[in-house]
Amino acid sequence: MTNDELRVTSGEKREARGERREVASGLLSAVRGLWSMVFGRRSSFFAFFIPAMLLVLTGWALAQPASMSQAPTFKYYVWGQVRTPGAYSLGANPDILELLSAGGGPTEYADLRHVVVVRAVTEKRIKVNLTKMLEGGHVIPLSPGDVVIVPHSAWYFFRDGLVVVSSVATLAILVLTLVNWGGK
Repeated sequence: MTNDELRVTSGEKREARGERREVASGLLSAVRGLWSMVFGRRSSFFAFFIPAMLLVLTGWALAQPASMSQAPTFKYYVWGQVRTPGAYSLGANPDILELLSAGGGPTEYADLRHVVVVRAVTEKRIKVNLTKMLEGGHVIPLSPGDVVIVPHSAWYFFRDGLVVVSSVATLAILVLTLVNWGGK
């Protein structure tokens, strides 16, 4: 599921909450009007209190079906070179791209040619070349509990090695400078 699709889904949820509020507000107005017709304006406290209590009770009742009608979610895990690795709750049939998107996408040091999917049920390891998979238009579906591991690319280790070499060279230059300065 892409970020745009997630925004649409959350927008639909907000829209549904807004519709429930409108229904509850309309119900409150109707009950107040009926109360005023039956008892007149003399009982203003009860004209507000009783409809407010009905609103709370019906608001609660209106909110219940929305939470109960949500599709079940399952846990999927993504580790390694993604922006936010961890466990994610997704729908019943996500694919590997939806999980990587939920994890914020791959980092610049991700090796997308050597991604590993560990199946939760069989514990089988499947090596996936995501770049080739995307070119072919084929996407791997995930099962609940599956783990996707995105490894480091060679550039990640090169960058770390370059930092070490640079630090050692700086230290060597400092030592040579001190030796030459002290020898004068």
